Amino acid sequence: MSYIGIFVFIIFFILIYLDRSYSHKIVRKELHKLIDIKNKICLEKFNVKCSTFTSGRKNLGFHYQEADLYFMEDAFIIIGFYTIFSKKIYRSIVILTNELEFYRSIFNKTDEVTIPNRLNTDSSNKDVHIEFGKSSFTSTHVSIRLMNLSDSEKKLIRL
Repeated sequence: MSYIGIFVFIIFFILIYLDRSYSHKIVRKELHKLIDIKNKICLEKFNVKCSTFTSGRKNLGFHYQEADLYFMEDAFIIIGFYTIFSKKIYRSIVILTNELEFYRSIFNKTDEVTIPNRLNTDSSNKDVHIEFGKSSFTSTHVSIRLMNLSDSEKKLIRL
């Protein structure tokens, strides 16, 4: 009987590993597409502390505590990840822009290409709060809080 428990435990961790490695591979492929629009990048900032909250469908791809940020001329790209033994494991890409069709045509496998519902760069604790999506059985509402961004970086968030 204990062999069945061990077998189920191993299968469970194999499935989690396969899911995480698949999402990491997809995000890495999407990151290589940034080379095509390299001339639109104004600033890159890596390893930014952040926190996320989701409601609705509870898409786990939006759960991460660090992110790489790309400030574009007409978009803001958030690439969430977590670290294991100082190795980045990418979870998702979020592109916030008004140029939806342009970015959807380039980044066809991103988690979200959207216009944010709410964008607050001047919160009371100096963090940037971003909300998008809506909470329902088929969709997810996501709230992202980016910490320790300078005033000049906040000004670069253009949509």
